[in-house]
Amino acid sequence: MKRAAARDRADAFHDLFRAETARRVHRWLGKLRVPERDRGDLSQDVFLAAIMGFGTYDPSRGEVARWLNGIAVNVASRYHAKASQRNEILTDPAALCEAGGSATAIERLLVAERRCLLRSLVLELPFELRSVLVQHDLHEIAVRDIAEMRGIPASTVYRWRMRALDGAREALARRIAAEEERCEKPGRATGCRKAARQPPRNRNRLRAGS
Repeated sequence: MKRAAARDRADAFHDLFRAETARRVHRWLGKLRVPERDRGDLSQDVFLAAIMGFGTYDPSRGEVARWLNGIAVNVASRYHAKASQRNEILTDPAALCEAGGSATAIERLLVAERRCLLRSLVLELPFELRSVLVQHDLHEIAVRDIAEMRGIPASTVYRWRMRALDGAREALARRIAAEEERCEKPGRATGCRKAARQPPRNRNRLRAGS
């Protein structure tokens, strides 16, 4: 049994260096919305991560292509997160107000806050669920394409996505419950009430253009 497992791992490691594997990773990155100009560099990142972390590969859990696809999803997600941070302009409300109308400023602040919250919630999910949710809901990849890339049935993709959504909702509920508990503690209630009243004052100040 151990000898067979070692042979499977050796064959899998050899498969990493096949030309078809390189082409497959390049296609995956394309489906993950990575621009053509950056796919070569990110492909190298994927294979470097695979080689460095090959000790974590378990043949009993699936083919090496499925494992490699998970690495590609992580690399692409980090790439898009960095691109989003570069394009995001987060300043104080007054500066946002000067850049545009008050409604636009508030919307930009709320969008940035929601984005940060969603990222933190998704990171709490198990890897398999998180990767499917990122592929389908962030990168808008069709379920059948995810199933093909990962070598699993489409029904499994649907099931993992629903479990991911349920997990994200539960994580959000835990966050809200923890915040409510924090606000109910002695000495905290006043501060929480002040924080709750803060948005209206900000909005009034933004409308005044100050």
